Amino acid sequence: MTVINNPLKEEWINKNHYSAINGFSCIDEKGDNQVQLFLQEEALDLLERNLVRTRLFFDEYRNLIGFYSLFNNTIKANKGKREELSIYLPYEVKEIPAIRLHYIGVDNKYRRQGHGDNLMTSVLVNCAKIAQLSGCSLITVESTKNAIGFYEKYGFVHIRTEGNFNLMGINTKGILDLVK
Repeated sequence: MTVINNPLKEEWINKNHYSAINGFSCIDEKGDNQVQLFLQEEALDLLERNLVRTRLFFDEYRNLIGFYSLFNNTIKANKGKREELSIYLPYEVKEIPAIRLHYIGVDNKYRRQGHGDNLMTSVLVNCAKIAQLSGCSLITVESTKNAIGFYEKYGFVHIRTEGNFNLMGINTKGILDLVK
């Protein structure tokens, strides 16, 4: 697993970030701006509802480079997939406690500069902290086809296809050493 030293300043989202958020542009090669719209239209509301936490990343000039959002989740996986992920549940437990990487995005102006790696390093470190405190077994993400390789680089494996997305996951045991 690749872990990068993060030169960006990280902050949890709040209402003071409104203008930076509105200037954020994240549109994929197919013209989809779903990641951008989540940040601009939903992230603050979901924070106020205590459902999702969003982490913003700024450069030294206070330019908003990127963000990611996390929430708690559970998933079901068949026995073979649980074994592949090295997750062994007690017999009566049917769902795996998970942290969902809801969205991750880098502003179009700052792509291909390694910032996605910086954001993912923060995701893994913060998820390791959560797993250390709560015993959470898995980090999951719904990946587009184009992003699968990015997540695989960090050890995520395919769990199942859900609509147009690929549900991927990584066992938190393998990242706990990031916070020791």
